[in-house]
Amino acid sequence: MAEDLEQIAEQHKVVVRDLMKVYRRGQKEVIALRGIDFEVGNGEFLSIVGPSGSGKSTLLKMLGALDRPTAGTILFDGNSLTLLDDRRSMLFRRQKVGFVWQTGNLVPGLTAFKNVTLPMRLAGAPKGAANERARMLLETMGLAERMTHRPNQLSGGENQRVAICVALANKPELLLADEVTGELVVNVTHNPRVAEYANRVLHIRDGLIEGQRHTLYGDITEIDAKGRMVIPETVRRLAGIGKRVVLKVTSDGLLVSPLAAEDLNNDIPETQLGASQP
Repeated sequence: MAEDLEQIAEQHKVVVRDLMKVYRRGQKEVIALRGIDFEVGNGEFLSIVGPSGSGKSTLLKMLGALDRPTAGTILFDGNSLTLLDDRRSMLFRRQKVGFVWQTGNLVPGLTAFKNVTLPMRLAGAPKGAANERARMLLETMGLAERMTHRPNQLSGGENQRVAICVALANKPELLLADEVTGELVVNVTHNPRVAEYANRVLHIRDGLIEGQRHTLYGDITEIDAKGRMVIPETVRRLAGIGKRVVLKVTSDGLLVSPLAAEDLNNDIPETQLGASQP
């Protein structure tokens, strides 16, 4: 019995079916992805795990309309990304998607502040509103004193946090990240330990999905009024853990872990989003 893609699309933000990507290297064909099927629900944090060269970044680019599949379907809100022309693909990326790459991809000649306001101004946001949101994002990420610095004046971790602010600038409906964690919808990583914080984990190898599983703390998606990342009430109740979380900057990216109950009874300062915990 054929599945009803329209009905499935009504229940999910992203639907991927029979996705294939083939590259040509001279006379040789290289299959990067084959027969990929999965869905992503509204507000879900999906982590895609696999070794280098397994097709993770290729999949990420197609989800963000940066590349086209050789075959298959990608639906976003029920609309096919594979049918978009170049102009509509650009508008989709600008209006709907936030990207965080391994290298940050910041504009070298612009300050951190200008890098964050740029995508909002390109999308037509008023200058005042863009400035206000950029300031809020950078302060939330612990970069209040670094707003006027250019990328070459910032550390690697600071550049990555600026890149996260850039990705969040236009309030994207789909957030795609390569090798980082945090407030992400879809995260690509080779590290299974980092992926534990997702709602669901897809394991990919040699362009094929090997399996998927659900995880416990993937529901960590809330930021409170003070800019702190907190664990939603339902997860706290089920797990019997405290409200606050620790956000660590590691070689694997930004790693989120809940504070143990005994830690909450000690004199530990409230951890701000973007701050590292010793």
